[in-house]
Amino acid sequence: MTDTSAPAKQGRPALDLFMPLRIAITLGLIVVVILTLAQIFFRFVLDSPLIWSEELARLLIVWITFIGAAVACWDGRHLNIDVGFGALPLVARSVVRLINAALSVGFCILLISPTLRLVKIENFSEMGALELPSGIVRLPVAVGAVFMALAIVLRLVYRRRRTARTRENFLKDAM
Repeated sequence: MTDTSAPAKQGRPALDLFMPLRIAITLGLIVVVILTLAQIFFRFVLDSPLIWSEELARLLIVWITFIGAAVACWDGRHLNIDVGFGALPLVARSVVRLINAALSVGFCILLISPTLRLVKIENFSEMGALELPSGIVRLPVAVGAVFMALAIVLRLVYRRRRTARTRENFLKDAM
């Protein structure tokens, strides 16, 4: 009996709760590419640069980076140092994984409050061409930290349930 809930790609859970974020990142990248091409066209062909396009592209890249970090957490694809991890017994690996997740979630939670204070301070000024509050450049750090913490916790819960279900199926097949 095969487990239909197995991930399509190794490392990515079959249930993709972060698909809306993937779509937002994709749309953001498309907009950045279009903006960059428009910048080139208007600057070098029409000799009339779009003043606001560079600011908007930079802002989108910052948002894409931090939202993308949350998606990477959900996929379990963040950078890690696993020298010696494979040599640990299975129980020790689980403990190390839990400690790593707890430290990561703790760091993300610690990052939120000072970032929001910085956003409030920077909201007193505006960005140059876009006339948006300057804090919008720092806001993705807090939003990304919330999504990263959520992704890490949800991945642990989902992975634990999937592992338990796989073990149950294995026991059923063995009998």
